[in-house]
Amino acid sequence: MLQTLSKKVIEKLSKMKIGNKIILYYFTLIVMSILLSMFIYQETNTYYMNQKIEEIATQGIEADSRNFELVIEDINNYSKILLANQNVQQILEDDTRSQLPSYKRLDRFLQEFNNFNSKVSSIYVFSNSGKKYYTEKTSLKVIELKDIQEMPFYEELVNKKGGFILTLNQQGLIDAKNNESISFIRVINSLYKQERIGFLIINLNQRVLEKSLGLNKQKNAAILVKDVNGQTIINHNPIEGFNEEVFLKQLDKENEFWSISDINGINMMVTGVKNNKYGWKVIKIIPFQELSKQLNVFNIGIVAIVLVNIILLLLGSFFISKLITNPIHTLINSMKDVENGNFNPVSIKTNNDEIGMLKNVYNIMIDEIHKLIRKIIHEQKTKRKAELGIIMEQIKPHFLYNTLDSISSLIMLERSQEAYDSLRALGNFYRTSLSNGRDIISIKEELDTVENYLYIQKIRYRDLFDAEYDIDEEVLGIKVPKLILQPLVENSIYHGIRSVGGRGWIKIGIKKISDKVQLTVEDNGIGISKEELILLNTSSEKSIGIPATRERIRILFGDTSHFTISSEWGKGTKITIEIPISEEGTFEN
Repeated sequence: MLQTLSKKVIEKLSKMKIGNKIILYYFTLIVMSILLSMFIYQETNTYYMNQKIEEIATQGIEADSRNFELVIEDINNYSKILLANQNVQQILEDDTRSQLPSYKRLDRFLQEFNNFNSKVSSIYVFSNSGKKYYTEKTSLKVIELKDIQEMPFYEELVNKKGGFILTLNQQGLIDAKNNESISFIRVINSLYKQERIGFLIINLNQRVLEKSLGLNKQKNAAILVKDVNGQTIINHNPIEGFNEEVFLKQLDKENEFWSISDINGINMMVTGVKNNKYGWKVIKIIPFQELSKQLNVFNIGIVAIVLVNIILLLLGSFFISKLITNPIHTLINSMKDVENGNFNPVSIKTNNDEIGMLKNVYNIMIDEIHKLIRKIIHEQKTKRKAELGIIMEQIKPHFLYNTLDSISSLIMLERSQEAYDSLRALGNFYRTSLSNGRDIISIKEELDTVENYLYIQKIRYRDLFDAEYDIDEEVLGIKVPKLILQPLVENSIYHGIRSVGGRGWIKIGIKKISDKVQLTVEDNGIGISKEELILLNTSSEKSIGIPATRERIRILFGDTSHFTISSEWGKGTKITIEIPISEEGTFEN
């Protein structure tokens, strides 16, 4: 009788939906957890205690933030006095003149200014041309204007147009191992023209700011100050094992917080505040005393109750996992192939519950994914062919127009024999470049195309350039996209060497590096300015050759290739292409 009843109950439970099973078993556990009602007293008592702790903690961290803000405002006001000084304005505006008396007055003013303010350790004033005027109590490092211009904060500094930035050791510009400095940096503008006439740097010893926060009186306290960009300004008495990222993220959500955290087995009170004016984040960690020993007995009882409930929850979880989660694990194991990119349908026996529905929906989804993948592959192949066709149609007419223009110039100059030789070279060029309709040719064929092109250009531009080749013999049979070098050589002539006015050179190098082939085209032409290089990387208006070739490389090889341009104005340009090689010696696409 009892055995029959048990079978009926088990059968009924097996037919229940997962949601009902979870409700049933956890309802039983909830009834048993009523014993935890004693915990309410503990929570109530802790709540009122925490309110008092929170009040003290937040008042302290807010005061620290205000003190820190007052120190920075003090330095800000001093800097305004300095940059408004008549000697500073006059010398920086008359940057090109040599005025020794004014220089001496400025040096004396900076020294007096530095000596008057105990917070300041050094002051630097730079003119637009790089002239430097400074005074320092502690020698830090030789700093020049070009060093500042190369720092990552330079662009932000200029964009502030007189506003200041605060940084630790000028983000590495100052090497101060035992005397770290907080650097206050701003642009100096003309009081009359409102134009930039120089730069100002005021360095503060980090200990000055630490003293303003009262850290000299709280030896066990640790404090962390981050600026709005996440740069560390102060990291006093850092605690090993303290996860600062967790609390910094908390300050992204709320302006202030406090909590008690276990750090290295010690209870610590962690407080944080975000400065409303500058957006700095200040976190302070102070050792927290344990609760009164009178509560220990009560806590032991609470711990015992919690342990009993944990045991009950563990037992309940065990039976639930056996009854409910095992089918889910079986289904998950059947879906493991998805992690390896294999989208295979699941074929396991399931009941008519949610897991069975999940299996059916999953199999339908797998079938739709296969259809979508096949569609995407077909569309991408069609799109890539169309893109390559468009790019090649840009390159071919561009080269032909330039070559015909060269031959026309020879005819106008009555250099008939050279024009005839150029036409023959043009025919040879197109015979090799057309490659019987092939888009992929050997490196040897590509070099023949380049040589024919250079022959035409040498006829037109006598004594304009010399061509040098550095080719590894083993790469000649490797296949590459055709017309991959010619547009780059053309760019070197028209936009590089021809602009110099003297005789130049073009170097073409090809070598094998591991599983890639590296092709380089280098010249000693006029080079490319930074502005033109940015434009060249974002637009095809300056030149068809380089952007079109770079785009072909991107479409054919994606992230497995590299296309880099290195250039310096007045010294030349070097373009490097790296593309992969397959085992058969042809490119991978």
